[in-house]
Amino acid sequence: MCSRPIRSPCVAWPREILYDELRRFVGVLMPRVDGVPLGAFAFHAELLKKQFPSWTRYDLTRLCLNLSESVHTLHRYGVVLGDLHPGNVMVSPYGSVCWVDADSFQIEDYPCSVGTERFRAPEIHGNFGDFLPTRSHDTYALSVLLFMTLTLGLSSFARQGNREYMWETVGEGILSYPFASYKPPAGFYPPDTPGRYAWSYLPRKLRDALGHNLTCVQRRDLRPRAIPGYLARCLLQYLRDMEPGGGKDHPMYRDLLYDRPCPPRSLLVQMTSNICADCGILFREAPDDVARRLRQSHAKSLCRLCIRRRSALNQATRNPTTNN
Repeated sequence: MCSRPIRSPCVAWPREILYDELRRFVGVLMPRVDGVPLGAFAFHAELLKKQFPSWTRYDLTRLCLNLSESVHTLHRYGVVLGDLHPGNVMVSPYGSVCWVDADSFQIEDYPCSVGTERFRAPEIHGNFGDFLPTRSHDTYALSVLLFMTLTLGLSSFARQGNREYMWETVGEGILSYPFASYKPPAGFYPPDTPGRYAWSYLPRKLRDALGHNLTCVQRRDLRPRAIPGYLARCLLQYLRDMEPGGGKDHPMYRDLLYDRPCPPRSLLVQMTSNICADCGILFREAPDDVARRLRQSHAKSLCRLCIRRRSALNQATRNPTTNN
């Protein structure tokens, strides 16, 4: 790696081998990287707002664009990341990324012998050191990472009424989110969390690419996974749509969290901004939403998720469980 340096800001590549005065190996000289690990803030709205208070959905999408472009760049150099997960990438306040832990990368026939279960492609079996990862395996892990980032922490195969991550649904390729010609089976619904509606706000091409990458092997779809370069082009178009004059230039599309399905454009102009009195998240209400909230005796501004939570708590209070 030191004899074939990669001079790119997207990776902390080893620069020089270090020896002591007796020419004994003591380490490797690495570039300094400033930033915050992606996993330390990106998967929870409160942590994200605390770390980067000015960030909106636009900045989160730009971060995903930089992640895709950086993986595409490393693939063009012939590098397979192997252990691609949120702890191995540093993020700056401007959304630029830098991959670290480069000593675990797969270079030529030197395999990556470590990995993270959540980002393991479903076609991989056995120990991580028993095979050579491919770019397609990286693409699967990147798709999982993009999904989790865009939904602020949701696992791609999580569903309502069950534990967060289920290996059986991963193995069967069952998503709770529709895309292209795929429709979730009956009884499979997204988890009841603030990020559950984020999928419906994504552009169709991006949804189709992510959904295909996550499920193509399990559903025996012979088309290869969409490469990181294509994902980057989809995310770039998403950014352009959120700019003034684009197809998604309404302020709602820049909100970090959504508490409702994507509304029709005719309804967007009637919606007003509010801060939820319970969770503190910015949400938007249509006139019918305000009237419904007042009919339910919620005078304070509450997002739909917090209204459902209060209703469930009140129901549990009225119907206590008695243990005999």
